[in-house]
Amino acid sequence: MQNDTSDPRPPAVGTRAAQAAARRTERRRKSAEEEIDRLLEVTLGLIEKSAPAMPSVSDIVAAAGISNHTLYRSFPSKDDLVLAVLEKGVARVVEVIDARMSGLTDPEEQISAWTRGVLRQVSNVEAAKTSRTVLGHLSQSGSVSSTGSQHELLRPISDLLTAPLEALGGDPVRDGACISDLVFGAMRRHLWDSTAPSDEDIEWISEFALGGLRRERAKTGPGKRTRN
Repeated sequence: MQNDTSDPRPPAVGTRAAQAAARRTERRRKSAEEEIDRLLEVTLGLIEKSAPAMPSVSDIVAAAGISNHTLYRSFPSKDDLVLAVLEKGVARVVEVIDARMSGLTDPEEQISAWTRGVLRQVSNVEAAKTSRTVLGHLSQSGSVSSTGSQHELLRPISDLLTAPLEALGGDPVRDGACISDLVFGAMRRHLWDSTAPSDEDIEWISEFALGGLRRERAKTGPGKRTRN
């Protein structure tokens, strides 16, 4: 009688067969990540070239050298792909601002560095044009249809305020929301008006935010503010 070798059970953990399967899975995962990362880079490059128009799916797959099936296997829609591009851009901004803040020890200076880092995203004309194109497309499609959903996308940037605000003895949630509303609001205004804040504008907004924090500390004393 011929042996049945089609045992559906996975190999036991720790066996050489399990280790071999894990290596194959890891290689596939890494290959998929590299493929997706390249697709995002290609898409971003096309958006930068075509702004204010958006590239078509056919433009994207042709430039990436893939099929429609391959694209939709990774992203269920064009909007999902564009959202991934936006998330990647936010992650890069987080890295840049975090590096600048990490080089400082004073919490107020860190908050000022955060403010400058955010507002300088609209000082670069080409970067701002790309951002308007992406956000405009997502707003029209309904993928990013409200200020709330935009805040969720920008949350990784806002979260950088938590540590310096805690160091100042404040309420990182409320204080962070107020500063984020102020700075992101100014960023959006310049973005949609196709304007750029001057260095003086950026410093004024930074000092305005810090002034509010100082006034609250003067009223309540450091470390005494609590959430209701």
